[in-house]
Amino acid sequence: MMKLKTIDDFYDFLKTQTETTDNSIYRGVRNSTFNLTPSIGRLKDKNGQNLTVKEEKRLFDVFKHRAYPFIRDYKDDDLELLSIGQHHGLPTSLLDWSKNPLIATYFAVEEVFTKDDQKLSDYSCVYIFKPTGLVTLSETYDPFLIKNVRRYVPKHWDQRIIAQGGLFTIHNSPYEPWEPADLKKIQIHKSLRNQIKTTLNRFGIHPGTVYPDLDGIAKHIKWLRSNEH
Repeated sequence: MMKLKTIDDFYDFLKTQTETTDNSIYRGVRNSTFNLTPSIGRLKDKNGQNLTVKEEKRLFDVFKHRAYPFIRDYKDDDLELLSIGQHHGLPTSLLDWSKNPLIATYFAVEEVFTKDDQKLSDYSCVYIFKPTGLVTLSETYDPFLIKNVRRYVPKHWDQRIIAQGGLFTIHNSPYEPWEPADLKKIQIHKSLRNQIKTTLNRFGIHPGTVYPDLDGIAKHIKWLRSNEH
C-alpha cells in the first residue's frame, strides 16, 4: 500500500504508472474505506435486505421499458444497456474504472472530504487492478449469468466515456466487496487533495474535460472561483 502525503509522492506515483507496460485499470474513491462493491450491492429493500438476482433483473427490465425512446438503438444488447443504466445512476452490478490514472485520481479528490469522511479515514484512495489478458471488444454475454468478475468496454455512445477512458467490471457477486489478490491501493492524505486537484487542472484534468458538456464547463468555472482553488 502506497500513501501519498506530499506532491512529490504524487509525482512518484505517476512515474510508476507511466513506466509500466501493463494494461492496468484505475478507480478513484473519495474515502479509502469505500470498498469495491457495485451500486446494486449497496441497495437494500424496504426490510433492509439485499436484493435477489430476480429483483435486480426486474429493476433492469423496468429501466429498459421506461427508457426505450432513449435506448432503442441498444434494445437487444443487455450489456450495453446495463452500462448506459450505470452511467445514468441505475443501481447495477457494474463498477466504473478508467484506463487513465490521472482520471481516477481526479475522481478520488473531486468531491469535498466531509467531516463524516474524516471520522472514517484521513485518506482518499485510488484502486489499481492489473487484469490478465486483453478484453475482447466484440464479446457479448448475459451479465446476470456470469460466474466470475469480467471486464466490459462500452461503445463510445457518450463523450464522457471517451474523455474518461472508461470501462467497467461486471460482478457475479455484487453484494460482496471485490478483493482480488493483486489489487493495489494508493492512499491520498486529506491535506493533499486540493493541491492534487490544482495540479490535475494544470494537466488539463478538470470538470470541463472529464465531463465534456455544459455541466462540466459550469462545474469547472465554479471550482475556479471557489475557496478550494
